[in-house]
Amino acid sequence: MVVKIASRPEPVRHPEPGRLRAWHLVCPSEALRPGQVMRWSTGARELVLFRGRSGAVHALAAHCPHMGAHLGGGTVVGDSLRCPLHHWQFDGSGACPGKTAQRAFPVVERYGAILVFNGPVVLFPPPEVGSGALRWGTSDRFAVRCDWLPVVANAFDLEHLRTVHHRELRDAPVVERPDPFTLRVRYTSRVTGSGLSDRVMKFLSGDRIGVTLTLHGGTLLSVESDLGRTRSALLAGLHQREEGLFVRLAFAARRSRLPGVDWLALQVSRWLFTSFLRRDLSVLDGMRFNRAGAAADPVLRQVLDFTDSLPEAPDDDRG
Repeated sequence: MVVKIASRPEPVRHPEPGRLRAWHLVCPSEALRPGQVMRWSTGARELVLFRGRSGAVHALAAHCPHMGAHLGGGTVVGDSLRCPLHHWQFDGSGACPGKTAQRAFPVVERYGAILVFNGPVVLFPPPEVGSGALRWGTSDRFAVRCDWLPVVANAFDLEHLRTVHHRELRDAPVVERPDPFTLRVRYTSRVTGSGLSDRVMKFLSGDRIGVTLTLHGGTLLSVESDLGRTRSALLAGLHQREEGLFVRLAFAARRSRLPGVDWLALQVSRWLFTSFLRRDLSVLDGMRFNRAGAAADPVLRQVLDFTDSLPEAPDDDRG
C-alpha cells in the first residue's frame, strides 16, 4: 500500500516591519538637541542618531567599524560623532578621514518628528501629508498588544467603521496604489454615534467626513480628514520591538492668525484622533490575526497583497 502525503502549501511571507526598507518615525524633533546622541533600533537594526552643532540630524550604524564599540556612547564634536573607544570621528555621511567609513542612513525632519530610512538608498520620498497651513504636534508612544499586521489591516477595515467607530460610508471607497510603496483608500462617511467626540465631529463636518488614508512603505500611516469647517491630519509611526508594537502619533490642525487658536485647534485635533483610536485599542488587544478571514474582504485583500510585496533589508543586524 502506497501512502500519498499531501504536499504542504508554500508558507506565506510575513514581512517584518523592523526590516522593511521604509521610513521610520523615530521621535519628536525636540527630543534630540544639538550635541545629543540617541540610540535607536528598528527592531532588526541598531542605529545611533546625533544632532550636530549646526542643528542637522544624522543617523549611523550603531557599532564602530574599527573594533565594534557602540557609538551611542560617543560624543558630538562639531558636526561629527566621536567613537568613545579610540576617538575615530565620523561625519554625517559616515566618513572618517584616513579610516574605514561608517554606514550612514538618510534622515529628514518633518511634522515635528525625525524620520529615518532603513537603508543607504532612499527607495521612495518621505510622505507628503497635509499642507503648509497646518501646525503639527507629537504624542508619546503607546503600546498595542498585538502584532504589526493587524494594526495595518485595521486601518483599512471599512466594515469596522460601522461596528466600532459608529460611522457609515456615504459612497463606495476608492482604493489606489500609485506606486509599489504606497497604498491609499479614500472614502466619505457620516456619524451614527452619540458620544461627545461623535457630536463634535458631526458639528465640525456637517456630518460629511472626507478621509484619505495612506500606508507609506508599511511603517507609516497617514490620515487626512476634510471636515468641511476645518481640516486635520495625522501621521502614525509603527515600531515593532521584541517587547511589542509601539505607535507614535504626529497630528495637525489648521493654522490660525488669532493668538491661542492654533494651540486650541491642535488640542482638539489630538483629542478627536485619540478618541477615535482608543476604540481600536480595546478590540486589537491580544488579537491573533486571521489572514484567511481578512482576505475575504476585497479592500483587506489588497492590503495583504501590498504588505507581502514590500522589500526588506537583507543586510541588517540579523544578516
